[in-house]
Amino acid sequence: MPTSIGARLRYTLDRDSDQYQQLYRERTAVERINAQALALGIERPHLRNRAAIANHNTLLYVLINLRFSQRLRECQPSPT
Repeated sequence: MPTSIGARLRYTLDRDSDQYQQLYRERTAVERINAQALALGIERPHLRNRAAIANHNTLLYVLINLRFSQRLRECQPSPT
């Protein structure tokens, strides 16, 4: 067994605990958003102002949500 603190911590994590599961769900959600941003080519904005970054992130989330809702509509059968 590795002796570094980080390696020992990985072995001692209770991966079945509710706290770990919640944190893991949040992390995977963030990773999915980052992957979509990477696919759109907007993962590294060239902004310096905090307000500009907040606006950019908001627009990113709106775009991702619009794409998601479009995929949902395409999967649903059309009403007759």
